[in-house]
Amino acid sequence: PDLGEFQPVSGVPGVTDEEIQFAVVGTGPSNPAGYCLLECYLGGVKAYFDYRNSLGGVHGRQLTLTHEVDDELANTQVRMLELIGADDVFGIFVASLIPAGFAEAAAASVPLYSLVQSGPAAAGHENAFVPGLFCPDCLRQSVVHQAQLVGATKVATLGLGASQASVDCVSLTEQAVNTWGPEFGIEHVYANATLPFGMPNGVAPEVTAMKDLGVDFISLCIDQNGALTIEQEMARQGLADVPVLLPQGYPDAQFVAANAELLEGDVLSLFVRPFEADQTDTDIPQMVQAITSGGYTFNDQTVQGWINADMAVTGLLAAGPQFDRAGVIAATNAIAGYDAGGVFTRVDFTKQHTAYTGETMISDGPDTFCAALVRVEGGAFTLIGDPDAPFFEYSWDRDWVEPVASNCRA
Repeated sequence: PDLGEFQPVSGVPGVTDEEIQFAVVGTGPSNPAGYCLLECYLGGVKAYFDYRNSLGGVHGRQLTLTHEVDDELANTQVRMLELIGADDVFGIFVASLIPAGFAEAAAASVPLYSLVQSGPAAAGHENAFVPGLFCPDCLRQSVVHQAQLVGATKVATLGLGASQASVDCVSLTEQAVNTWGPEFGIEHVYANATLPFGMPNGVAPEVTAMKDLGVDFISLCIDQNGALTIEQEMARQGLADVPVLLPQGYPDAQFVAANAELLEGDVLSLFVRPFEADQTDTDIPQMVQAITSGGYTFNDQTVQGWINADMAVTGLLAAGPQFDRAGVIAATNAIAGYDAGGVFTRVDFTKQHTAYTGETMISDGPDTFCAALVRVEGGAFTLIGDPDAPFFEYSWDRDWVEPVASNCRA
């Protein structure tokens, strides 16, 4: 691998002759959604740093974490401002449930690397890199295709009233099915974007309504724990065989194995390359080895931590041995095709910072986007698709374009 070249660098925060220093800030045990966020994301970053440092680091320096900060959910802005002003921080990795401080980091030219969920906070900031594009009102043909793949004809969508992103997700799913579904005999028959967080009163009425309507596919815009609550009620009412598009859970083998009976037949849409696909010429084996040997919990946040750390190294290499913050930001933004060594679908950093609309995505954005689909079978994941080309490549166009199998590599 390219290790870069050592040259003396002075006056750059977080850079010494021996180290390039980073910080991680995120939401720890106070995460109300209950899933492993900061800890797991941090594990992915650490695993990547361990792997990269074992090869020789970058530009003759080791990658280190000088700050590991829990934002305690409500203190993200304060913690970010502290890190932005620190002398021992070159860039910041962000895994906050409610991201903040992105504008301030942009003003200080501090590189940020964050989750795909941070798209709304990152949009418009040239210094903030996430593994995806932000488009709050884009319709996705993948929703209809996934219903096709599981043989569905009547779709329902559920979301949380307290989360605008969840409410929007429900609306866009319904619009997508109404736009393209009729051509394939698929209709959207039930939408509910008012569920309370935690579902303290259960979801029996909602499941009964879906049962009465003959729903045979449910797309969820909620958290992982909420999904289990819905699954339990579905099983109680005899809907255990209805496939659910889960919001997260890949590649958390422990989560799937522990809930195998409830999740049987459910599917997950992925932007990471499925581990069940062919891994030739990808960095997935190295990632799996580094994460498991390091003893880190393996979930989708861990994978995003690894991807973000690789983004940082890719930008450092692109900037060259005489690097600084602004140089790394500019060099990263010149990369039109990036896929973290095949770990996830390609992203074009020259277009990533635009806050697209449904219309501007069609006119100015990338022509296509990619998603893979896996199914839970017997407490494990199985691939729906071609192991050699595990993604389906979809058009952003408003006219239906038949998806094609693709590697979706840069």
